[in-house]
Amino acid sequence: MPMTSLKLPPDALEDETSTVVLDQVTHGYVLLDEAIIELADAGRLASVAALLAERTGLLPDTIVRALQAQSEEPVTVLCRAAGLGVNGFSAVLRMRRRARPHEQNPALALTGFLDVPLDTARRVASMMKVHEGR
Repeated sequence: MPMTSLKLPPDALEDETSTVVLDQVTHGYVLLDEAIIELADAGRLASVAALLAERTGLLPDTIVRALQAQSEEPVTVLCRAAGLGVNGFSAVLRMRRRARPHEQNPALALTGFLDVPLDTARRVASMMKVHEGR
């Protein structure tokens, strides 16, 4: 899906770095996990959401809500559905922990991420997409 078809949140491209990273992933020059790590470690929530939205077909606002949810379950499923590896997901967890320093043990979240089968995560994301328009 080309980047021009996405409805990005206003702050998605907060600076030139985010713009370049999003473009490089879109054109296949940078791996998704590497981009997510760079953006998450820089605290670029909206840019992370834009990349995950592109990969899952969900709206960026849906991804932002999952990233900011109290529970780690929504973001775990969506990161898995987007095809992130454990290093990319770990970066997302670090970004979340900066906003919520009292969140549960990240090792539990990583285990949960690895326990979610990819096909199950993608089915859940598909169901979420159906319900987005309501």
